[in-house]
Amino acid sequence: MSIRALRAVLIAALAPVGITACGSSDETGATSSAAATAAAPKPATQAAKPAAAKPAAAKGPASLKIGQSRLGPILVDASGRTLYLFTLDKPRRAVCTSEYLNCTTLWPPLMTTGRPHGEAGVKTRLLGSFHRTKPAGSQVTYNGHPLYLYDDDKQPGDLTGQALYDYWYVLSASGRPIKKK
Repeated sequence: MSIRALRAVLIAALAPVGITACGSSDETGATSSAAATAAAPKPATQAAKPAAAKPAAAKGPASLKIGQSRLGPILVDASGRTLYLFTLDKPRRAVCTSEYLNCTTLWPPLMTTGRPHGEAGVKTRLLGSFHRTKPAGSQVTYNGHPLYLYDDDKQPGDLTGQALYDYWYVLSASGRPIKKK
């Protein structure tokens, strides 16, 4: 079994526990779940995979655009990489805040310094950001949804995170999740 397949099996099996343990953060990024502060064992996938780099610090205002995909027009970053929302997040409030189950390593948040901006097709009134502490900085939101990249998407147009575990979805230009698989 490949490392990727093993990781997927372990994440699927532990996702309900991990999501609870991830906790959530308020607009300041403070953890609000007691479970998130409890020491959790590291899953086997972390040992099997070399430590991945933390999400890169933003190097200026994030830029979003609309990309074409097999699902139709979707929200992408300036490099054309697919952006996702996590259905357990709340508006301007991220649940994916810890390294338990490699949450922020597998799903790096889209970070920004300054006000994010959008190219043609992006509704700028839907763009925003909020402060988070894990990792620290300003995360970009669209229609209130915190935005993430997926580590297994290696090039523009990849959609390998779409509908993963029925929690992660791409967004349309209107800021709604696209639930097609």
